[in-house]
Amino acid sequence: MIKEYHGPVMRVDPGRSNPLKTVIYETYQDTRIFVILGDPFEYHIFMNLLQEQGILDSGEYFVVGVYIDDFQINDSQKFLKDIYNDKNKPVDEQTRKAFRSFLGVIQSPPVYPDYNNFTTLVNEYAEKPPFNFVNIFKNRGVTLIIPSEAAYLYDAVGLYARAAHQALLKGQDISDGGVIFEYIKGATYKSAMGYMNRINENGECEGNYSVLVMRQRPQAPTTISNASQEVQWEMWPAGNFIMNQNSSLIPTMELFSNDSILWVSGKPPVDEPKCGFRGEKCIPPPSYTWEIVCGIAGGLLLLIIIISTVVYRNWRYEQELASLLWKIDFKDIMLKDGAASLHTGSGAWMGSTMNKMSVSMRASNLSIGIYPGFDGDTDIRQVFTKIGTYKGNIVAIKKVRKKHIDLTRNTRKELKDIRDIRHDNMTMFIGACVDPPNICIITEYCPKGSLQDILENDDVKLDNMFIASLVNDIIKGMVYLHDSEIRYHGNLKSSNCVVDSRWVLKITDFGLHEFKNGAKHDLGEHAKYRNLLWRSPELLRTRNVWGTQKGDVYSFAIIMYEVHGRNGPFGNCTLPPKYIIHRVMQPTSDGSVPFRPKLSELDTTPKYITETIQLCWSENPDERPDFKSIRQHLKPMQRGMKSNIFDNMIAIMEKYATNLETIVEERTGQLVEEKKKTEELLHQMLPKSVAEQLKLGKQVEAEAFDMVTIYFSDICDFTALSSQSTPMQVVNLLNDLYTLFDGIIGHYDVYKVETIGDAYMVVSGLPKTNGINHAGEIASLSLALLDAILKFQIRHRPDHTLMLRIGIHSGPCVAGVVGQKMPRYCLFGDTVNTASRMESNGMPLRIHCSASTKELLDQLGGYSIQERGQIDIKGKGKMHTYWVVDEDKGRRESRISSCSDESSRQKGKISSDSYESRDSIFTNSTDTTLLLPMHARGSSTPVSMISKPNGKLKPKKVAMGGTLPDAATKRKVSLPPIKGVLAATHVSPLQKLKPNIKLKRPTLHHRSRSDDIIGINDRNGINRSKDPDDVEYEEPNKAARLDAEPLLEVPDSPVHNPLSKSMETIL
Repeated sequence: MIKEYHGPVMRVDPGRSNPLKTVIYETYQDTRIFVILGDPFEYHIFMNLLQEQGILDSGEYFVVGVYIDDFQINDSQKFLKDIYNDKNKPVDEQTRKAFRSFLGVIQSPPVYPDYNNFTTLVNEYAEKPPFNFVNIFKNRGVTLIIPSEAAYLYDAVGLYARAAHQALLKGQDISDGGVIFEYIKGATYKSAMGYMNRINENGECEGNYSVLVMRQRPQAPTTISNASQEVQWEMWPAGNFIMNQNSSLIPTMELFSNDSILWVSGKPPVDEPKCGFRGEKCIPPPSYTWEIVCGIAGGLLLLIIIISTVVYRNWRYEQELASLLWKIDFKDIMLKDGAASLHTGSGAWMGSTMNKMSVSMRASNLSIGIYPGFDGDTDIRQVFTKIGTYKGNIVAIKKVRKKHIDLTRNTRKELKDIRDIRHDNMTMFIGACVDPPNICIITEYCPKGSLQDILENDDVKLDNMFIASLVNDIIKGMVYLHDSEIRYHGNLKSSNCVVDSRWVLKITDFGLHEFKNGAKHDLGEHAKYRNLLWRSPELLRTRNVWGTQKGDVYSFAIIMYEVHGRNGPFGNCTLPPKYIIHRVMQPTSDGSVPFRPKLSELDTTPKYITETIQLCWSENPDERPDFKSIRQHLKPMQRGMKSNIFDNMIAIMEKYATNLETIVEERTGQLVEEKKKTEELLHQMLPKSVAEQLKLGKQVEAEAFDMVTIYFSDICDFTALSSQSTPMQVVNLLNDLYTLFDGIIGHYDVYKVETIGDAYMVVSGLPKTNGINHAGEIASLSLALLDAILKFQIRHRPDHTLMLRIGIHSGPCVAGVVGQKMPRYCLFGDTVNTASRMESNGMPLRIHCSASTKELLDQLGGYSIQERGQIDIKGKGKMHTYWVVDEDKGRRESRISSCSDESSRQKGKISSDSYESRDSIFTNSTDTTLLLPMHARGSSTPVSMISKPNGKLKPKKVAMGGTLPDAATKRKVSLPPIKGVLAATHVSPLQKLKPNIKLKRPTLHHRSRSDDIIGINDRNGINRSKDPDDVEYEEPNKAARLDAEPLLEVPDSPVHNPLSKSMETIL
């Protein structure tokens, strides 16, 4: 691999980077001989750098410097001095030490006097032709200095001349280079430099090189003047390379004397150390002496530690046994007042008069604590358990009827082992009292009672999850107990399985056999044998055995049967306990079945449970599984459930919460959809801006508009058409027609007020004002409706064409929401009445408009209007009216476009007295009530509220076209705030603009072919006369009231109702 290093190598600034330093750092570990081709000052720098690093001190390294120039005898110190040093200054000590490891390879110097003779001849021939060189300094003894290259050129020419001469002597062609090469190859000649040279087999001249080493310069004879001179050092040839007899080999070096090279280490360095550059060839064989010594020492130390640990643990164990940490002074226990002195079959205090009835009645005393109102401390749950308070905790006290306790080592060990028991399914042993007569065992108190109490309490319902949790707790407790120092229980039964406040079952009354040995049990015969119903047959046959692990498995089988049957350990067996025990103790022979509880009573129990029970109470103890195997057999009981009942309850609650979240999300989505429907329906009943104010609970005050345009239309001959159609056909006809109209008005800036029968009422300019464009919008709408009515086809009479009569008028108007029931957005003012008169006095398929509307249309432009002339209008006198004939649709489109631009500039600006945004979001309010309209059907008469001294508003009938009473006697009535909840109630178009009075079914009195002759009572009981212009309303007996009890006025003069055309009774 060839690597380049860039940078100056001159030692000008010591802090300056030098590539030679990098070369040394990267190569010194894998190198022993450095070969440098360069100038003397570079050798000087490199050698000093090696010396500074201390690499040359050992003598393992040396440097070979190849110099391409001739050796100058008179300048033998140029290798030892830097180019910046004074040449007369002696060599410094660091350089001297460094160059001890330096060998210079240099062209050998000329041999004198031969070279001097060659120089003299060259000078003589130079003065002769053809050179004719004139040496002007010849008289002073100065001659030309002949370089060595001239000698090499002389040697080459002479060598060629001799080869050519030999070729000519043999008659060969000298122009053939191969011939000349054959005579030159292997030739030996004397060079002009004064030494012998040879041409090798490759035709190359073997150079004549010398080896330079540092030596002390010979001193001149000592005189007084030079006696004090310092020792001088120089580089001097110590040998040269001589030709080998075999021309194929390279020359060999021959030293002038044996001591010519003074090696630093006394011998020449080797190119590669014996053990390799990094010692890889001299890896010592592995020696395990240190490992063996350490292993032995470690083993001894470990043995000492083990022995010390064992001794310490034994000492500490004995100290713990002697310390009696479990001992409790009975005086430190505060007994609960009223606590009973009886306990169930766990061996606690029991009266000597206990008999069969007292035991069987145990369940009636209830020690479970599932009843509300009990505090869990001193209530009826402690009927069978002696309890007290020790260090602030409630504890269970079990008395041991012994006169004294011998605290032998086995007894103390037993007490210590049981004190170390810590498990969730084992009752915690707190301590024991050993001072007579109060010898007792103090354990953790479980307020829910024993498993036997729970099973005998019919009020407690045990589902599969409950049973699985209790059984799993027993198994976990017994697995821990069998793996502990206690090894077995010996008295496992349902009364020794207690339940704490978290419904976790814990095993109690285990261990302490030495402590309880010799205790008296004042039990009757029935109670004595009943307590043995859970004991295995082999333990019943053997007297002096406390228990075994296989015996605990048998007891567990009886408990399992008891849990699933809930009818005692032997179910419905009527035999007394003593006889049952004798039957169980009898050994089986001839393959007979041992006496056990009847599994047939567990008809609803899964098969894998009954098989496990049967396996656990096998007669042969070796056939009974251990509790770890039982846990695997009963694993299906825990499928999908947690480890204990409390966790199962939490899981059920979490599952319910998750389902509840899904249901709430679904219901919320449905509520949003219904709210949208409600809003849409509300916006169909009221303008959006008004509806938003009502939803926000604001008062919607009546608003006056300076100029609006109102549209009325009616169908000619509708009465005759209705008389020839069924009511359902009439309804379908009106529904089709008004659906068509509703679709058309959506393209115009208008608001549909209401429809009554065949009458259609639309307004423009409110609730959102639009300048004077309202007249154009109504006129354009009227023309569009006329075009649509000509194309409309009646389903049941396709050959009949409807004739539409339209009237429009522009003027001031008051709009507001009135009433509480079915609120409607109603218009009041003479403009409504005049528009109705325009329609009633119009002609079929014509648009009748007033002069005010005509003026507005002229201002807008683009409408073709014909003058009709003076006509007599009822209640108004003579009026100049016009026909709207046609329009320029392009003018309307440009007008709409300009209005849209203006609306964009004004977007977002809302005046203080304007309605709220029509896009307000619906908010449910707990105080919202829909307000319904309260005015006469089709009436345009304004309704006034007149204040009276009693504070109520009394209605006053106002004649059509008349003036309202003096403003000083009236006050503006604001609508009451909304209450209740908005209801999504469907409102039929036929219910719009009707009096807010209890509706009655209309009764048809008279029907005539003429449009002007009809008598009918509407649902409010109001009679309408034959002349449509003379229709009156009868005042109802009872007027509807607002929250503030204002009464709406009904006009006392006949009210003009232009919409009361003859119509069929509509259901």
